[in-house]
Amino acid sequence: MSASSTQLAKLEASADLDGKPVGAGDGVTIAIVFASWCPHCHKELDILAKLRPSYPSLRVIGVNYRGHEEYGDRGNAEALRSYVAKTAPWLRVIPADDALFELLGRPPLIPTIYVYNRAGALVEVYSRRERAMPDGDELRELLRRIGS
Repeated sequence: MSASSTQLAKLEASADLDGKPVGAGDGVTIAIVFASWCPHCHKELDILAKLRPSYPSLRVIGVNYRGHEEYGDRGNAEALRSYVAKTAPWLRVIPADDALFELLGRPPLIPTIYVYNRAGALVEVYSRRERAMPDGDELRELLRRIGS
């Protein structure tokens, strides 16, 4: 099993904030590592929210790592639930443990976005450490290219 399919398998085997397994999907999956207090994350989540209606099979999964969420006492589990309920109720969020965070490469900056095609292969990583985050047009072009 490749590292990228292992990543997606671990995401799918993880439980969301309500303790329900995420489960397998049949379309493109975008996983976004984020924190409730992060303005860059808010912007990317807004872009993803606007994309969703045009791509019904697109699955977006939020990944929240405690070290990012609680950085500088900026957030906590309650703040995360409140943010998601008010701003992104469509988003399934996985509270990432150390093993999942390690498998994702321990992204130091948030947001970091992972895009997996229908077959589960990792086709793109957007890391704020390396580049500006994608806008809606760039994500639409990627989704067109990989057949979403």
